[in-house]
Amino acid sequence: MIQLSKREKLLAVVSLIFVVSWALFAFAVKPATTRAETLSRVIPEKQNELKKLRAKSREYAFLRDNLDDLQARVASQGEEFELLPFLESLIQEVGLAKKVATMKQQLLQLEPNYYETIVEIRLENLTLEQLIDFLCKVESSNALAKVKSLHIKKSPTKTDLLESTIEIHNAKLSQSQIARR
Repeated sequence: MIQLSKREKLLAVVSLIFVVSWALFAFAVKPATTRAETLSRVIPEKQNELKKLRAKSREYAFLRDNLDDLQARVASQGEEFELLPFLESLIQEVGLAKKVATMKQQLLQLEPNYYETIVEIRLENLTLEQLIDFLCKVESSNALAKVKSLHIKKSPTKTDLLESTIEIHNAKLSQSQIARR
């Protein structure tokens, strides 16, 4: 065996300690600190995403429940309900029959199971109170009739009166869906 001097032995021990320390740092300490830094950055991001996901989940559940309620209301509305005659009766009830310039109805297929009835009413020479009364009657009725658009302008002939175009929508089951129920 080779005889080493005290100085060489000391140098060998110091070198060995240095190599072991460097290896320990390179293969244990450095990866652990890098991983800890990564986790301290990623964990708050993931917690934030989890909060957003929970909020979206609650929103989805709320919308799903509302959709179920709406589908039940549409189904319970009955096939005999027609939007145009309903609106005509409301107009008579409010006393706006002479104020109606035009009433147009159209059907719009939303999806295979549902369609929407759209009635556009143009009213002339009415007061704001009359318009509000009519809109309140439409919105408070048991029918699924909802005002989708409302355009109001002053009458060109009488400054204290209004002209209004109202678009009212009503969702209904298609005939094939009604037959299944």
